Amino acid sequence: MNTGLLLRIELRRIVSNRALILTVFGGLLLYAFLYPQPYLNQTPLQQPIAVINADGSQLSRQLIRMVDASPLLKVTSQVASIEEAQQQLVERDVGGLLVIPEHFYRDVLMGRSPTLSYAGDASYFLVYGTIVQGLASTSGTLAAQVKVAKMVADGIPLALASTLHSPIQLNANAAFNAHQGYLDYVIPAVFIVILHQTLLIAVGLHAAPAPTSQSTLLRRASPWQLVLVRSLLFSVIYSLMSSFYFGVVLNFYGVHHWANIAHICQLLLPFLIATAGLAQCIAAMLPKRDYATIVGLMTSLPTVFVCGFIWPLSSIPPAINIIADLVPAKPMVLAMLKLNQMGASFSEIQGHFAHLWILAITFSSLALTLLHMQKAKATPSLNKVEKLL
Repeated sequence: MNTGLLLRIELRRIVSNRALILTVFGGLLLYAFLYPQPYLNQTPLQQPIAVINADGSQLSRQLIRMVDASPLLKVTSQVASIEEAQQQLVERDVGGLLVIPEHFYRDVLMGRSPTLSYAGDASYFLVYGTIVQGLASTSGTLAAQVKVAKMVADGIPLALASTLHSPIQLNANAAFNAHQGYLDYVIPAVFIVILHQTLLIAVGLHAAPAPTSQSTLLRRASPWQLVLVRSLLFSVIYSLMSSFYFGVVLNFYGVHHWANIAHICQLLLPFLIATAGLAQCIAAMLPKRDYATIVGLMTSLPTVFVCGFIWPLSSIPPAINIIADLVPAKPMVLAMLKLNQMGASFSEIQGHFAHLWILAITFSSLALTLLHMQKAKATPSLNKVEKLL
């Protein structure tokens, strides 16, 4: 069959496939604006905590006011016992608690170091980290105020005391995640996984066994033509959707990116070819086209966890890491985060780039082999039908 004719037939099949169109355009548009919603505030603020004030002094009340004034925390209750605070923590009325010990003010005046106790619900580690950070920074500020006041009372000038109260001055600046939140960290990587999974589903719906009328038209095409045309069509379609994700959507949410367009396109090419090739391999082994959606959905969550941005690669068992290396999303996520979020040069991601091209060539060759086997298996049956007719 003429390649140009096959290109028109395949494009017509894509446009007429409602499930495929809904997956590619409807699904990608929905995910683009629905998934980032929980992360728009970047970090959790005003987390409710309970306070047990066993001291009852002026200094302890000042600490409570400072904690409540912190943008990270909000004192919602003051209770008399730890048991009562723990009950509120279990019932999720509060996310953490602060215990101010007895004789807190006296120990501070005598130059001792009283111990403040923190506790929090660690089932949500971001909330827990926010509570601990808020309590630690607030108590550290109060400790600095006490030290400075004592140094001023000993005759040291206020300006000098303000610089001498701590032997180490911490100047913390985020190198890559400027907002230190989830939006800049998770969304760019998740978008790649979304592109990967929806492309698997879309190609699977298109390339899996088709109705008899369509099979009759396509059986004259050679396997290399089918692999070439399908990879080309879906790469073009998904290059447009990728441009929308990494251009329009990331800018819409204010996610910074450092890579230039040429490097992103250079990285996208083997990623899309590899994913389309993998999808054609899966589709060749599926008895029905509807199974492509099930495969895509069932592999989504495992793909997220093995890509190395949710869970460290060093903590993933080596056997699983080896299997994950066969998934095009993994090298793409690692390369894209380094290139687009961390400002790496293209030479620094050459290993991931080569990895993607190896997967692209491997899966395209495997898809070609599977289609050859399918055609060889179907030819005798088709010849019998033609003889009967």
